[in-house]
Amino acid sequence: MNQEFNEYTDSELFALLRTDKREGAFAELYSRFSPNVFAYCMRVLGSRDAAYDVFQEAFMRLYQTADRMEHLENVRGYTLAICRNLCLNEKKRVSSQNLQFEDAVYNPGVSRDAERSEMLQLINMAMELLPSDMREIFVLREYDGLSYNEISALLNIKLDTAKVRVFRARQRIKEILQPYLNEL
Repeated sequence: MNQEFNEYTDSELFALLRTDKREGAFAELYSRFSPNVFAYCMRVLGSRDAAYDVFQEAFMRLYQTADRMEHLENVRGYTLAICRNLCLNEKKRVSSQNLQFEDAVYNPGVSRDAERSEMLQLINMAMELLPSDMREIFVLREYDGLSYNEISALLNIKLDTAKVRVFRARQRIKEILQPYLNEL
């Protein structure tokens, strides 16, 4: 990666998409956002192929947006919003409520620890049992690390609603996991 672009903020890189430095600026934005965007697609869609298609489309749309907009303050949030909308469209197209999650999606590292692996499997199972709106908000907060304000803006809901939904999702996961945690 060209070190020249490491020093730029996301907004500055977005502005550079309208110049002759567009390739380097886009490559830097891609390297900054691609892991989270792909992980989000995988968590929401559950299919590697569908996630990859949406992932590519999200970055194509981000690139094309630069032709229409001169300035964008929250490029990361905007990219996740594009991704979210594309994921929702894909879910409607497939019209499947029974999403299957791959264990590898939630494994943030290459840990060989059996307890960690078992806990991740339990969390995956618990997430499958959540309604899709609870699953989405839990993923945005716990896996993507978005603040309540960012979630509120992304989902176009009130700040208090975002907080309540995250709380309820956490509570529901605790309820689901409680019998298993008692056995461990």
